[in-house]
Amino acid sequence: MALQPPKQALAGHRSLLLIAVLAITACSTSHQHPPNAGAADYQHYPAGGGLFVSATFAPDGKLWRVVPEKQHVYVDYSTDLGKSFSPPVPVNPEPQTIKASGENRPDIAVDGTGRIYVLYAAEGTQPSAVYASVSNDNGQSFAPPMPVSDKASEANTYQGQLATSPAGQVYAFWHDERDRTDWKQAGNAIYLTTGNSQAGFRPIAEKLADTLCDCCRIASAFDTDGQPVWLARFIYQGRIRDHGLIKAHKNWRVTFDDWEIEACPEQGPALAISDDGRYHIAWFTQGTARQGVFYAFSGDKGGHFSTPLPFGNPEKLPAHPDVIALGQQVALAWTEFDGNQTQLMLMQSRDGGQTWQAAKAIASSTAETDFPLLLQHRQRLFVSWNSKNEGYRLIPVQ
Repeated sequence: MALQPPKQALAGHRSLLLIAVLAITACSTSHQHPPNAGAADYQHYPAGGGLFVSATFAPDGKLWRVVPEKQHVYVDYSTDLGKSFSPPVPVNPEPQTIKASGENRPDIAVDGTGRIYVLYAAEGTQPSAVYASVSNDNGQSFAPPMPVSDKASEANTYQGQLATSPAGQVYAFWHDERDRTDWKQAGNAIYLTTGNSQAGFRPIAEKLADTLCDCCRIASAFDTDGQPVWLARFIYQGRIRDHGLIKAHKNWRVTFDDWEIEACPEQGPALAISDDGRYHIAWFTQGTARQGVFYAFSGDKGGHFSTPLPFGNPEKLPAHPDVIALGQQVALAWTEFDGNQTQLMLMQSRDGGQTWQAAKAIASSTAETDFPLLLQHRQRLFVSWNSKNEGYRLIPVQ
């Protein structure tokens, strides 16, 4: 679903469902300049850069970005917390029709040896394929992109994402339509492969789960045993779109909002796991049990969760929450829209999610922007946020 400027998006709402969709499209960034905030425009990019940017910190402290344009995907880096960036390096020298949106953004990861992995969606043999590329020379060049799915010529793949384990293992996962036989029935599968620094990714993918909501991104984190955990919006009996956790090829339901909808929410959940093993989740819903954005935690590895905690101003369409945990510090970031501007909101807990400080706006804009994404580098947290007008901004969590 294409993003629209907030004023245009707000004008068309006539129902609670449409309000939920509008909350999805009304995303923005900041005119304000918090201490040490880094900002960068895209004037040096061939086509002016793109809105749906992903970023990650490398072990050496460099901030790496992947930036999509209409026909190319580029990678650059910053050594000054986003104030300035290196010249962009194309991942795909040959032009492609790039597919990018808030939920279907390119992704980037750096392993423990400094090798850089990139995923992005583009037209291929099928209307959409997730492509992968690796740089073995510190981002100076990238290997020719190849479809990450072993069935890319037969089935659409999209919403590719990367996750790097504490041990440096890179995982790639994506939505995959290879198993769909009845197109009247909604729901995709998640497929997974792992990275190899010399050869890119293993050619054979494995299935993690199926009957997932087609349009919502998947969240991931690593448990204290080093194993990956995923949080995704599933389609349960009765066309209910609630969330489930996935670990070791098992999945179980963890939210019970009873959101019955045949449309695409385009609101993926968020997941973090702190070093004491506590799971933290955040999500958006318009279910019969509750509506809005919510947070919950689990002290038994997802077996049971705390009572969902609502946050955000329901009159300002809170949407697209992200969550991160650093020891006992937990931070939530999301957007709110008041009809004129979108605010980037932040709320923090210092006791593992038991209690929370008051939410505060840390940035605002009237322009079209991306979703907020939370990043960690050593003992510091940041919000990564991109704006059509103001450019990229890396905002420290104070």
